Amino acid sequence: MVVEIKDQNKLTNTVFKIIWMVSVFNLLFSGLFLYSGEYILGEEILNDFIGPSKDINNDIMLTENEMVTFVFKTEEPYSSSELLRIVVVDPENIEHSWVKDFYGSTIGGSRGTERGAKDYFSFTPEVSGVYHIEISDADFQTNVKLVSGMVNPGEKPLLLTTLFASFLVMFTGIVSLKEGAIKELIKSRSLSINGVLNFCIALSISLIIVNNVIGL
Repeated sequence: MVVEIKDQNKLTNTVFKIIWMVSVFNLLFSGLFLYSGEYILGEEILNDFIGPSKDINNDIMLTENEMVTFVFKTEEPYSSSELLRIVVVDPENIEHSWVKDFYGSTIGGSRGTERGAKDYFSFTPEVSGVYHIEISDADFQTNVKLVSGMVNPGEKPLLLTTLFASFLVMFTGIVSLKEGAIKELIKSRSLSINGVLNFCIALSISLIIVNNVIGL
């Protein structure tokens, strides 16, 4: 009976460790995608800026059915906003236009540091060829990057849910360090076969979750 209880506790701790590691990997991969997706996914086809006296007028080659994502960035404070006009003329001379609202962002810290705002807009070319891109009506300097083949985080509503749930699980695990489950994992000085196996299982599960959430 004592052996069975010990085996059951060992199994419970193992499952808890795997779930905790999955949450850590989810936070890492989802956060990396959210803040660095334009650098690690897709192909950059335009990098420029717009402002009150500067628009973007470029011809670029796009591929059929390969999503193009506009990445907008600025250092303007949150009180600043603008309505950007985006016009795309396809190879068949058909014009498509949108209006994109974009806000600045200021996050005050101990030293009053600022973090630039970032937002996304995407469209999918229906035919391959040269497209004419126009972006105008900016009220403040805004950096614009076009990335072909990148997934738009704004179109993945489960991404933030996954981030929040993973953070909650990880935080709960850290709080319960005194119970020994995660403490044993962190303080382990040697890699056991079970530890490596748990790591691989957690990494595989996390990759599957993130892949399904992001839709790569």
